[in-house]
Amino acid sequence: MHTLNSEQYDAQVANIELVDGRRGYSAGKFEMNSRLAIYSGGPHGPGTVIAYNLWIKTTQQNSEMVLVHYGSYWGNVVKNNAKDFHTLTLDHGIPTLYVSHKKKLVPATDQGLNDNKWHHISVFMPKHSCLLSEVVMAIDGERVKTRKPQIDENIFHLTGGRISIGGFGYSSNYEALFPKMTPYVGLMDDFLLYGRPVENHDLTWMTSPNYDTRFGISCNQTEVESKTRMIPHKKCKQMCSTRSWCKAYEFSKSQDGKKCLLFKGTPTFGEVKERTRCAVRLP
Repeated sequence: MHTLNSEQYDAQVANIELVDGRRGYSAGKFEMNSRLAIYSGGPHGPGTVIAYNLWIKTTQQNSEMVLVHYGSYWGNVVKNNAKDFHTLTLDHGIPTLYVSHKKKLVPATDQGLNDNKWHHISVFMPKHSCLLSEVVMAIDGERVKTRKPQIDENIFHLTGGRISIGGFGYSSNYEALFPKMTPYVGLMDDFLLYGRPVENHDLTWMTSPNYDTRFGISCNQTEVESKTRMIPHKKCKQMCSTRSWCKAYEFSKSQDGKKCLLFKGTPTFGEVKERTRCAVRLP
């Protein structure tokens, strides 16, 4: 989640507190009265590929909560509407994708994602106008099997829709269609919407090991070396596979001597870059 600024982008946000996130930055803390609703239309369209990717952390046990919703913003939505919406929920800890009132996709096994731990959810269409059964679900970076939907048809999104996070937003009467669904309560971080399928390398960097940001955005070499061990970046993959903290730094020379700055962007573990080292925190 990113701190909102004063630029107009056709969204309304209320009662969402920014707290420490999964990666040390700002996550959104959602309550029952939180709102994050985007007024502009789209981006879903007939047959277009859609991918939802997000981190969540919640303890809610006895509810089905809306994580991400795309639905019609005009007229009454009826149960037999010919065009599809696109709504991801957390149903008693189980991620569930709805494209209509009666068409939904769920994992083949219980997931228990309401255990007060950070979990990554990725739900994406592998191609245009795919069957609902072809939609891919990945939990914490690993693809999971899904149950065969009772109604398995090609996905065809409605065009006059709006997207919202944590609730039904500006869309029509979906509360009437799903009276037992509730707004999301918990933490949410790094929501990404793609208009393409998610590749394995996407899941790798989305779910790469967590890290500590105690050193802030810059540091000096002495301070880092006193608390971490600097290793060549090409060995990061091996080191970080068994540790919960890994960060890449780029060394540069200046009048003040050597300094290290946090590497700009997210380097791929094992990737070799000039003048780059990996800092692994010592036990």
